[in-house]
Amino acid sequence: MARASARSRNPAGHGGLIDNAVGFVSAIFAYVETRAALLAVESKAMLLQLVAVLAFGLGALVAVLFGYIFVLASLIVGIAHATGVSWTWVALCAGLLHIILATVCILLAKSKLRGRLYPETRAELKRDQQWLKSLSKTEQP
Repeated sequence: MARASARSRNPAGHGGLIDNAVGFVSAIFAYVETRAALLAVESKAMLLQLVAVLAFGLGALVAVLFGYIFVLASLIVGIAHATGVSWTWVALCAGLLHIILATVCILLAKSKLRGRLYPETRAELKRDQQWLKSLSKTEQP
C-alpha cells in the first residue's frame, strides 16, 4: 500500500531503484505482449493462406489423378482398337486437359506462398530499431 501511495505522489516515476526496476520489467512485458498479439493476428492470416495452398494442392492431386485415368484409358482403348480415331482422342485430350488443370492449380498454390512472412511484425520491429537509433543519437553529446 505504501508503494502505491508513493507512486501516486510522484508521477514522474522517481520512486527509487525497486520502483524503476518494476517499471522496467513491466514495460518489457508490455512490449513482449504487444508483439505477441501482433504475431497472433498475423499467424491467423498465415493459417488462412496455408489452407488455400493446401486446397490448391489437393485440387492439383485430384486433377492429376483424373488425368492419369483418362490418359491410361485412352491408351488401352487405342491399343485395343488399333485404328480407333473417334472417342479415343477425345479421352486423350480430356486427360491432357486435366494435367493442364493440375499445372494451373500448382501454379496458383505456388503464387499463394510468395511474399514475406509476417510483414506487419517486421515493419513494427524496423520502426522500433529506427526509434532506438534516433534515441541513441540524441543522447550522445
